[in-house]
Amino acid sequence: MISAQQASAIVLALHEGVISDGRPERFVIQSCELSADGRYWVVRCNTEDCVVHGKTEYCYVGVNAHLVDVGTGAHEVVASCFSVDEYLQDKADLQAAAGKLYVLVPSFTRDDKAALINLRQKLACSYPDSFALLAETGRQWLTGKRRYLADCQRVLATEGIATAIELQADPQGATPIGPETWHIDAVLKAIRKSRQPEEPGR
Repeated sequence: MISAQQASAIVLALHEGVISDGRPERFVIQSCELSADGRYWVVRCNTEDCVVHGKTEYCYVGVNAHLVDVGTGAHEVVASCFSVDEYLQDKADLQAAAGKLYVLVPSFTRDDKAALINLRQKLACSYPDSFALLAETGRQWLTGKRRYLADCQRVLATEGIATAIELQADPQGATPIGPETWHIDAVLKAIRKSRQPEEPGR
């Protein structure tokens, strides 16, 4: 097992040779702790001027943390736009998907009249469009990172729209989403984009 000291040394070695204002920049470790799952050392470092002397103008930005695998010593960088938990969750979800894609689908059918009417009202669309969204070819609404879809699922649940997250090999018609779908208007807009004409005979 890689120790905290070894993990810190791996990260510091990555910063050797950095030049700032014509002089070598010295980096120091801010913190080194195990991730919640115990698989990685979460190492944060920055310049000595920033960490030790509090000179924030010498702070290097763009990196949230470095991850060092406790078993292999392999290194990964978590960008500042992600939390470590989000990064590790995305990594685990991607591995679990095994090449498939996460898709948000309705967990009700057109036979549920109350749910159908609610869907039509919330989307402000016609009955044919609502039917299309519940048909086999139209029920693949949204696709993206699982945690983004889980956020959409929670938002839709507050509006009485029940959904499920599935893994599918080829989610045709599903609208790709990102972190912008954190509120109901954005989610409903994305679902409207996924509408497809219903297949004849359905």
